Amino acid sequence: MPTVLFLMKYPLHKQENLKAKFDGQLAAARALGWKAYCIGWDGQGMSLLGENESIPLKRNALAPVRGYEHTKIFMDLMAAPREAMRRIPVDVLYLRYMPTFRGALKTVRQLKARDGRLVVEYPTYPPDQENSRFFLRRQVFRYTDRIMRKIHPMVDLYALIGEPCGGTLGGRPAVNIVNGVNVTALPPHVPNPADPTVRLLALASMSGWHGYDRILRSLAAYAGGTPVRVEFAGGDGDGSLAVWKALAQELGLSDCVTFHGPLYGSALDQLVAQCDVGLGSLGMYRYGLKQGMTLKLREYMARGLPFVSAVDDPALPDDPDFALRVPNDDTPINMNAVVTFALAAKHTPARGERMRAYARERLSWEGVLRAVLERVSK
Repeated sequence: MPTVLFLMKYPLHKQENLKAKFDGQLAAARALGWKAYCIGWDGQGMSLLGENESIPLKRNALAPVRGYEHTKIFMDLMAAPREAMRRIPVDVLYLRYMPTFRGALKTVRQLKARDGRLVVEYPTYPPDQENSRFFLRRQVFRYTDRIMRKIHPMVDLYALIGEPCGGTLGGRPAVNIVNGVNVTALPPHVPNPADPTVRLLALASMSGWHGYDRILRSLAAYAGGTPVRVEFAGGDGDGSLAVWKALAQELGLSDCVTFHGPLYGSALDQLVAQCDVGLGSLGMYRYGLKQGMTLKLREYMARGLPFVSAVDDPALPDDPDFALRVPNDDTPINMNAVVTFALAAKHTPARGERMRAYARERLSWEGVLRAVLERVSK
């Protein structure tokens, strides 16, 4: 049985939005017949995580220090696979693009010396727009890209989420993939026809590209007879959460907007069950983006929760029962149209069933990873 080691920032001591993606990738690889491991971290250090095992790899002295997870962790993450390869055979190292330092070169060379294959995933391709948002981020990723250019000749396959690559990247093999979802891990959404209130779910690590200020302004201007609430679930990504809290208060929306903070597991499932429609990213235009392959929309599809979206996603069906499209610009969102869409969803349970069926067939991580792992199988 071949072995794949996933290298991403996987926390053991807390929940984060991306853990659902990582867990989905691990489960999919195992379903495809691979032994799948990842490197996990907490305040003690790094561990090698298998399906039913956790092997301590190394203690990191600075792990308990505030700010560690945004700085030194990336150096420790690049060193951890060298410790892992002393304990398990690694046929494929699946590296998620992230801040990368010189230790990564040593790790990749050790992998290649053992005849291992290297897959590099770009979760946003091309990454330039995402990497240039803040001054410090630009400097970190400029250095990262210098290291990645040295790693490039040793890459066996790039897995790119974003613009079409045409089968290669800089002369190396590449394949376009989409963000997948683990449908079986998410409970099906059941509509709430008895609830007269329309409840909109804003689920995210709150950042500017989510554009939720647009929905707040639309709600403030709404004069319809159907009561509407917006439920915010998620922490702050770039300072936008505080801005939106202040905006909600300024617009007099305190009675119809709730900021729940980060929710996971059963707590999140309970909130989703109360809502009628999910909100996708509404501010991608602020970063020059017309397309997006966000995990959030895939989770809505897998749950069977209809949603509002402002960007194109080529992997999702153009079905007006599934999604209400709104302009990807700064124009006001028509809240009456959102309410009409939500009321129809309340009374049409078959929509959710069709959404989940589509997600199982077209958006599962198993199908996505099959195309990658088959390419690098020996």
